[in-house]
Amino acid sequence: MSVVLIAVSRLDIKDHLALARKYNCGLEIQAFANPNVLDDNWQALLSSYKQLFQDFHGPLACHGAFFDMSGASVDARVVALTRERYLLNLDIAASLGAEHVIFHTNFLPMIRTEKYRTAWIESQVSFWQDLGQEAAARDLRIVIENMWDPDPYILGELLRKLDSPNLGVCLDVSHAYLYRFNKLHAINHWMDVLAPYICHVHLNNSRGVIDEHLALNAPGGAINYSQLLPHIVKLECDPWVVLEMDDPVAVERSLIFMQQILGPQIFGP
Repeated sequence: MSVVLIAVSRLDIKDHLALARKYNCGLEIQAFANPNVLDDNWQALLSSYKQLFQDFHGPLACHGAFFDMSGASVDARVVALTRERYLLNLDIAASLGAEHVIFHTNFLPMIRTEKYRTAWIESQVSFWQDLGQEAAARDLRIVIENMWDPDPYILGELLRKLDSPNLGVCLDVSHAYLYRFNKLHAINHWMDVLAPYICHVHLNNSRGVIDEHLALNAPGGAINYSQLLPHIVKLECDPWVVLEMDDPVAVERSLIFMQQILGPQIFGP
């Protein structure tokens, strides 16, 4: 059975932590993805979170930096900055006692050439092999999230080449829906292609135009989670299933909806 987590990008995580306690869920901390936090007194924020988690026993994940990050850049200084940010994120996650750390692909679909696609995958193999070793040394798993990826084959090919237990996929359902270039690449197709690697899933809804992070059963939601949830929790790697929405009301509404679709056992004993 998949583990359920609640993502929170706010610096003040008390409301989301209370929901995690109430529903026996874990948390995905996203504050350290923000460059303003990483360039400020992140140590004090980390210390305050560690105090909050003293008697919290749910699983923890951390979202890493992603704004303007590119491990596939042709500019070596951009790659160096990306690696520097990612290593800091790994250190923070290890200090918190997290198990998963999420980074984005940041593949650029606007460059529609086979040369770019091939070069991107090849450059990312060496980049993530190195980061995978750094994650293993900290007892962490890196999960790479689709952002603007137009299809699932980019991540699929990358993970096949990496073949590492410390590297997996974070499937963001809304990203796959919003940024697909081919309508044949439905969510079920993404899950089929990436099934051996999916160990983390981001869930939220939208009205099909922009990334809105709505409740799973929000009125007008473009994604039918009533049909999709049972397939997600049956994926072969038993992925961590993460509600990614900052509004605590939307989070609780989604938790209740999940319980209705999947049964009360989804939140464990």
